[in-house]
Amino acid sequence: MKTTIIGVLAGAAVLAGGCGTAPHTGHEGHELAAESSPSIGTPTSGTASPSGPETGGPGTSGSETGGLKRAAQAALAAVPGSVLVSIETEENGRLWEVQVVGKDGTEHQLDVEGEKIVNGPAAEDGDADDKAERRDQLAAAELDYAQAADKVLATVPEGRLTELNLDTERGRTVWEADVLTPDGTKHKVAVDAATGEVVRNDGTTT
Repeated sequence: MKTTIIGVLAGAAVLAGGCGTAPHTGHEGHELAAESSPSIGTPTSGTASPSGPETGGPGTSGSETGGLKRAAQAALAAVPGSVLVSIETEENGRLWEVQVVGKDGTEHQLDVEGEKIVNGPAAEDGDADDKAERRDQLAAAELDYAQAADKVLATVPEGRLTELNLDTERGRTVWEADVLTPDGTKHKVAVDAATGEVVRNDGTTT
C-alpha cells in the first residue's frame, strides 16, 4: 500500500513538472517573436521614414517653401546688395525665374535651377521713372519675399505657390501671389507689404 502511494505521488510530481514547463517554453517563444517583429509605427534600424516632395518643386506649400527660398537666396547672392521683387516657376517647376533689384534700382533677371544660376544675372533696361517706382515700393515694403510667401501659404495652406511679385494695387504696395490647390483652384492672393494684411483671396477653378 505504501509503495503504491509513493508511486502515485511520483507520477503526480512528473505531471506537475510537465505542466509547469509548457507555459515557460511558450513565454520564451513569445519573447523571440516579439524581438523579431518590429513594433507597428516604429521604423526599423537603417530604414528612413518616407517623406513627401520638397516645396522646392513646382511651387511650394506649407513648410515646403524651401525650394523657393533656396532659389531666391541663390539669386540674391548673385547680385550682392539686391532685393527680390519677383519669383515664379517656369518649365513645370524645373526652373525659378527670379527678378531682383540692385541698390540703384536696376532690375536683374536670373533663372535658377535648385540652387544653381543657369541664366543671368541680366540687367534689364529701365528709365529713371521705373527705377524710382521700384525704390518707392521697396521703401514701403515691411515684409520681404520670404515673409510674404509664408503669409500667402498660411492663407491657402494646401496650396502650391507658383508666383510672387511685389506690385502696387489701388495705391498700396502689395505682394501678389498665384497659388494652385490640389482640386485645380487657382487663388490670386494679395498681401499688404506694409502691414501683412491679406487684402485679396480670389479663387477660380482652372
